Amino acid sequence: MAMITKIQERYRTRGLIGPVATGTAAQAYLRPTPTAKGITVRCVANMGNAAELVLTLNYANDAAGAGAAAWPVDVPIYKNNVRQPDGKAFTITDDTGIQVVDFVLDAANVPDGKFLGLSFAASNAANLLAVTLIEDVAYHPYKE
Repeated sequence: MAMITKIQERYRTRGLIGPVATGTAAQAYLRPTPTAKGITVRCVANMGNAAELVLTLNYANDAAGAGAAAWPVDVPIYKNNVRQPDGKAFTITDDTGIQVVDFVLDAANVPDGKFLGLSFAASNAANLLAVTLIEDVAYHPYKE
């Protein structure tokens, strides 16, 4: 039986945003891997200023964000590994230092043919953000 022994064998990781300063609003989109079983959108914010940073999960028709719309369903959200209320957006408030926010998606909820994305509202140039798309793509059939 083949065993998955390395993170790279199970997960596909791609950069979505950044790192960028959040003084100006921005958005980015990627086409999800068709065979992904689960998707995590991981946002790592280095909050140099306590200004709020609003992160919003979206989908669009293409990588440029044409026809962008809010995610169709609420998803589990974690901040620094602590479960938050499910939603389509999350606001980092009154925090400084490094904050990690994960949006955990069921790949079945990605609208057909659409690009997965994240947008953020203008916050403060001292706040930096990097966003990574982590896809569970492991498929290893049983072998003797």
